[in-house]
Amino acid sequence: MKLLLYPLIFLFSTTITIAEESASFGMPPWQPTGKYTHPDIRESSGIVASRQFGGVYWTLNDSGNPSVIYATKRNGELIQEIKIHGSRNFDWEALGIDNKGQLWIGDIGNNSRLRFDLKVVVVKEPNPLTETEAEVIAKYPYRYPNENVDAEGLFIANGILYIVSKEQSGAVLYRFPVLKADTKQVLERVGEFSEAKLVTGAGISADGKRLAVCTYNSLWVYHSTDGNLAQMIQSKPWVLRHNFLGEAICFEGYNLYLTNEARDIYALPQFWYEKQWKLPPKGTQSAVVLLAEQESDGYKLENYRDAGINIDGGHVALDAKIAGAAVHQKIEVPYKNLYEVRTILTRGPEYGHAELTVNGTKVGQPYDCYHPELIVGTLVTFGTVPLNQGDNQVILKSVSKSNQATSYKVGVDSYQILHASPFAQRYMVLGPFPKTDANTLVSSISPAKSLNLNETYKGVEGKTIRWREAETKANGMLDLRAHIGMNTGAVGYAVTYVYAPKMMDTVLLLGSDETVTVWLNGTEIHKKRVYRRITPDVDTIPCQLKAGWNEVLCSIEQNSWTWALYLRFTDADSVFKYNYHPGK
Repeated sequence: MKLLLYPLIFLFSTTITIAEESASFGMPPWQPTGKYTHPDIRESSGIVASRQFGGVYWTLNDSGNPSVIYATKRNGELIQEIKIHGSRNFDWEALGIDNKGQLWIGDIGNNSRLRFDLKVVVVKEPNPLTETEAEVIAKYPYRYPNENVDAEGLFIANGILYIVSKEQSGAVLYRFPVLKADTKQVLERVGEFSEAKLVTGAGISADGKRLAVCTYNSLWVYHSTDGNLAQMIQSKPWVLRHNFLGEAICFEGYNLYLTNEARDIYALPQFWYEKQWKLPPKGTQSAVVLLAEQESDGYKLENYRDAGINIDGGHVALDAKIAGAAVHQKIEVPYKNLYEVRTILTRGPEYGHAELTVNGTKVGQPYDCYHPELIVGTLVTFGTVPLNQGDNQVILKSVSKSNQATSYKVGVDSYQILHASPFAQRYMVLGPFPKTDANTLVSSISPAKSLNLNETYKGVEGKTIRWREAETKANGMLDLRAHIGMNTGAVGYAVTYVYAPKMMDTVLLLGSDETVTVWLNGTEIHKKRVYRRITPDVDTIPCQLKAGWNEVLCSIEQNSWTWALYLRFTDADSVFKYNYHPGK
């Protein structure tokens, strides 16, 4: 699946000195440790750590790309690209490694469930410092014992090749009964994983005692002392929810590395997934990097290891001995709007209460950072506050301590600033229409005049359809599948009306799955042909609302599973109103 994310980007003031000092901290697990910089690494769908070339990590692209594998450093920097001769990339979805110095390339993607040429090919692991090509030395075609399924994970254990299915109902582990080159094998069903489903990547530790599988928002680590896979996958795994949109996973020792199709690389220490500590969302901004000069010296830069926690990364630590120590940060946002302000704080026996002030206004209530065990990465939402376009002053202050805490210490790792203006929640929806209508309005809908919400239309298969009322889920997402139907290869329409007390400049914040066109009061203001997962606020469209009611009409394509829309306008003063119909 092609996944494109366009997060809201904030620019921050900093200095070279601080940036260089922060680099020594490394990165905590919820922030990318690297990114593939080579332009040809477009959609990392597999990753393994080399067992004979230290510091080398192999990755590959999925369907529609050349038959090439890439050797990179841990931070994603390219070492060498290796052209593979003897097999084309039909849908490479996985990469495995064995103890014999071989790489196993899984041409196993089967989104349609109609492929009958599935196979795994093997190359001798090339030396990335001296070689640029590799020949396929063996091909292992296969089929499933019963129904044809999709898969994106594979690994090798004790010389046996295993494949992990990607199914909504639950992941299934299959194995090759024998490894006989150029002979189609019927896979053996080993068993179904407990909990894991929709698996996009798999990796096994070198000793075979830990098996990790990931999906877009979770990972499961199965473990045993004897490496019995049939029993291991049915045991209780360590589970960690994440937001990496993971496509590939591998072990190096017992530490994990994940990649996604946005080209990010994440490192996850062993103890983190063993404790199953919750990971904050990505898109946070380092407090160390944001550190600005202040008058007092009531803070220090502290590595997590110096704080007693054995991971990379670090935080800004406020003086533990006194209440009132504070750290000043400057945060720049691109649009004036109402924002939710979050922080990533450290908790522990010596940590006290933290108070947040933005532009001179206290936000929410002080947060008690006491915990009997040291914990990093606690996501704390202080509240919502209007922020100005450009610089905003943020002050985090230690104010008191609970009875259990031994000091006033506060540790802040990073900040997250999210749009908090309300989503439109009431729409009229219409569809489905054939996808051929996606580039233009249905002929009977004219952008030059207000919509007739009582009119009927001919939709897919000539069925009579009409506008109907629809409300979003609690999170603001309009689920078109729920209100229009399960059709794929279709287009639907959604209209909402927004009231402005006067003519106002604003920004339309939009998220869609998938291709979308927007008309504001009959004028097209946005058109984006894209294949992506639904995410709020990925498209930002400056526009102007007239005084009174404004008509916002969207057409949205349906190509795969999700069919949805998020829509809101920047609204720092909370003056806009939304409804199904104008004037109500």
